[in-house]
Amino acid sequence: MTLQKLIACAFATLGMLVGVRSAAAAERHFGFSYESATLKAGHAELQPWSTVRLGRADYYNSIDGRLGFELGLLKNLQGSLFWNVSSVTEDLRLPGATLKSRLSDTQLDSLSAQLKYKLSDPVADALGSALFLEGSTGPLRASVEGRLILDEQLGSFLLNANLIGGLVELWELRSSTLGNFGATLAAGYFVTPSLVTSLEVRSENDFSARFDRSVLYLGPTLSCVSTRYWLTLAVQPQLVALKGATAGHHLDLTENEYLQTRLMLGLTL
Repeated sequence: MTLQKLIACAFATLGMLVGVRSAAAAERHFGFSYESATLKAGHAELQPWSTVRLGRADYYNSIDGRLGFELGLLKNLQGSLFWNVSSVTEDLRLPGATLKSRLSDTQLDSLSAQLKYKLSDPVADALGSALFLEGSTGPLRASVEGRLILDEQLGSFLLNANLIGGLVELWELRSSTLGNFGATLAAGYFVTPSLVTSLEVRSENDFSARFDRSVLYLGPTLSCVSTRYWLTLAVQPQLVALKGATAGHHLDLTENEYLQTRLMLGLTL
């Protein structure tokens, strides 16, 4: 399915859902920012995700899939398990070849476990807050990521910020460790009680022995919730590479893409 068809299908589904209000406690209104809300103890959700990454200096097309199961463990404590797969098509120059070849690869990347603990509520308290931790392991890599989540609902407006830090251990020809840190800022508006439009900006920064890359993504998100499920679509083009721009470009098109888009669905079980 092309990106255009994927977006058209998502908007068609969103249109059918408008006007129906959700009773779910942990719907996602943003594509790349986590919120402080957690599922009630004993409540569960199934979450399929799809992230499409398009455009590098050479041909690049990637689809990352996630299938998650989320469960409210205790009051204000939520646990999740995600299975992660990826499919990549890109142009590479093989050893000894004069021309680049277009190769495709699909694999099971990793298994991820998440914990989120809500410290305060964005509606009942002056500021909503939560701590988030995710660990992942797979055949070629392991990673850990932590987030401080802050959010607040002011009438029809929903404000959100994430502070992010993590480490990645690569197990290829030789083991190496990479670090990353960043932040997201998002502002959403409730067009109706079930339909939220928003704008997200995301900073991603990578370092190994030194500070290597820093990029900004910025784009809109559309979210709709119903009594049994929620659906969120985010589209984020790369805005600028503050460090690590590809030669001849103002963007990083070596390790990052022109465009990333994410579609997430939450199904109440």
